[in-house]
Amino acid sequence: MSAIGRVFLILNLVLAAVFLGFAANQLSQSTNVTAALTAEKAAHDATKKTLTDANSKLTIEVNQLKTDLSAAKDERDQNKTALEGKNQDLAHEKATNASLLGEITGIKESLNGYNTTIASLTSQKDALVKEKEDAFTARSKAESDKEKADSARRDAEAAVAKANMEIASLEKVKTATEKKLSSTETELKQLYTVTNQPKIGTPQALVEGAVLNVDRSVTPGLIAINKGSKDGVSKGYVFDVYSGGTYKGRAQVALVKEDMCSALITLEKSKISQGDRVTTQL
Repeated sequence: MSAIGRVFLILNLVLAAVFLGFAANQLSQSTNVTAALTAEKAAHDATKKTLTDANSKLTIEVNQLKTDLSAAKDERDQNKTALEGKNQDLAHEKATNASLLGEITGIKESLNGYNTTIASLTSQKDALVKEKEDAFTARSKAESDKEKADSARRDAEAAVAKANMEIASLEKVKTATEKKLSSTETELKQLYTVTNQPKIGTPQALVEGAVLNVDRSVTPGLIAINKGSKDGVSKGYVFDVYSGGTYKGRAQVALVKEDMCSALITLEKSKISQGDRVTTQL
């Protein structure tokens, strides 16, 4: 092969290599463009779907707003109708109030006349009430004076009656006491005669007490008395026993303690019992 042939062959090879590189580059760019177009189409579809959804939502909202607007218009018309009715009622009430105001003015004028009459009647009533109160006061004072006089008279009559009753009672007590004294003196005389004792009461000091217990196991009997040496009692003291106005007998002290003593019964006209009174000077 000639040199020119080899040159052309090499040149053809170089050109072929260049063409292959160019073609490969174009093919690569075409692939990239296709991928970009695919991605762009996907993004476009997503945007389209988003816009479609938004449009549907806006359409629903618009329809709802139209419905709300229609309802608002209906409510407005109803309120307008009601307002017109209220205005008519207000106009009627104003007319009624105007009429009432006229009537009230007339009533006030009448009341003024009534107030004048009432004031006059009140003054007359107060004067009558004062006269009535004065009359009641005078009557009450007269009744009080009469009641005081009647009370004083009743008190005096009651005092006289009470005094008469007390006098009669005292007369009875005096008579009974005199009889009892006479009987007691007779009993004492008999007692002195029976016991052959001097008159009771001397030289013993006055000691008065009560019977604490009666012991019948000792003949003729032994009594315990609530008085002892601290009260001035000594052995041999003689106590007379009585209950109320009844003379029961006599006992002579046999044993003396500080706050009590024991006495032997020497005379028993009536049964001596616990609680009977005793004294050294009858």
